[in-house]
Amino acid sequence: MRPILIIGARGAGKTTLIRRLLSDASRPVRGFYTANLSTEPSGTHSTYLHPAWQPLDERIYTPDNQVGRWNGQTMRPFPEVFDTLGVSCLANIPPQSLVVMDELGFLESQAPRFTQAVLDALSGPAQVLAAVKGRLDVPFLQAVLAHPQAQVFRLTPENRQELYGQIRALL
Repeated sequence: MRPILIIGARGAGKTTLIRRLLSDASRPVRGFYTANLSTEPSGTHSTYLHPAWQPLDERIYTPDNQVGRWNGQTMRPFPEVFDTLGVSCLANIPPQSLVVMDELGFLESQAPRFTQAVLDALSGPAQVLAAVKGRLDVPFLQAVLAHPQAQVFRLTPENRQELYGQIRALL
């Protein structure tokens, strides 16, 4: 099965589209989600990684799943979390699964085990559905988007409904 990669600007609806597509899927879900959590009114926030099969009401926000922290000026990545928790989210995936990667970005670039696990999953037997940041200056994201079997869909607010139908037909 060819990996499905959704690229789009921040706020275009990549995660919303993936969640909508998953609500129609009947296969087991593997992979991961990322979530931002604001910690102060100043715009400081942290990014956390969660297993895709974990229910929303069971998600926790601790240093064990924190992959980055924005202090208002710079983002500090925590690559060791990608290389541990992130790799475990992509390990031992049954072929009939739907692998969610929401979202792939620049923080992962310093996590070699994780970036390799992502590339391996793209070439694996399970269907991959991934949101990818549109940062073409990041070598890891270049490698993801250049995957030979990848189907890349550019999401905009204007084409959300059309892409939903196109991608749903592929799942």
